[in-house]
Amino acid sequence: MSKHLDDAPLTHRRALAAELLLNGEGISEVSRKARLSLPTVSKYKTLIETAGPEALARLRIHGNAPRLDDASQSWLVSAIKHSPGLHGYPGPTWTIGQLRELVFRRFGVQFSRSHVGYLVRGYGLAYRLTYSTSEKASPATAQQSQSDVYAARRRIAAKMLFDGDSVERVSKALNISARTIAKYKSMVIADGVKAVEQLKSSGRKATLGPEALAWLRAALEGSPMALGYETELWRNGDVQKLINEKFGVYHSSGHVRTLVGKLGLERRMRPPKQRTDKRPSAMNDETLAWVAAALRQSPRAHGIEADHWTNTHLRTVLHRRAGVGYSRGYIWEIATGAGVADLLTRRRS
Repeated sequence: MSKHLDDAPLTHRRALAAELLLNGEGISEVSRKARLSLPTVSKYKTLIETAGPEALARLRIHGNAPRLDDASQSWLVSAIKHSPGLHGYPGPTWTIGQLRELVFRRFGVQFSRSHVGYLVRGYGLAYRLTYSTSEKASPATAQQSQSDVYAARRRIAAKMLFDGDSVERVSKALNISARTIAKYKSMVIADGVKAVEQLKSSGRKATLGPEALAWLRAALEGSPMALGYETELWRNGDVQKLINEKFGVYHSSGHVRTLVGKLGLERRMRPPKQRTDKRPSAMNDETLAWVAAALRQSPRAHGIEADHWTNTHLRTVLHRRAGVGYSRGYIWEIATGAGVADLLTRRRS
């Protein structure tokens, strides 16, 4: 093979590689003859075997990471919403690996696992994913203890709940009971994702032994200022931080209050700030009907320069209409109550 092939366009060398591979030549020989790297020829061989030579012809030549056009994205959204069985995969929901392979088979585009996850979340379809902790695991991951696997599932559950997924969706995606997920949701609302992440594998909060409780009682009897805090009476957050720093144990705010009560030291605590009821008023049928109609229109019809509705866009138009700034979580509940949550994507505008 003459050296002038080094200067030939990639399309020519790719066509030659396809011809040689279809003739049964090995990767090393094709790499030498077509002046292509071994990993590139290996990728071409896999693509031809799984999707045919026409898929190789559709590959991009160079430039930024390949993107799917509108028609391809519409096809992918439809595929994710339906059963993997329609495309030859087992299970009621998808894994990242299955979707990577499907995109590769269908479009000849090879996305990273993280980019596939980003796409699915952008479509608002994270609930259609099975968050496998063992799929194509590395040897180190495969040797993780069962407690580590449970910890990973709790972390995923907490993040899904924080992003606005419902208890039912998280329960189905991770195969964890709805009762457990409901408990996680309460913890996320009260104390954030960290509260769930730091649960012990048994599902119970780590507890303090007799010696630790004795130390804590003595510390709370004294002034917070003696331990570097700024008030004469203890604040709930300060006690929480003290326990974490001294014993490496995380307790939620609610558990800290329970613990202090059991020690009989409520008098040493700063009274909680009187809170006003900031819960948004319930949506009436008229408003829900308006939301349902709005999300079936283009955001541009409501003064939003975008092609897709997002949580932020709906918050904006509801604020204009009702003069109330709702939280992200409540916006999702509104869309769900109006029966149009599937039209509310999490794609960034």
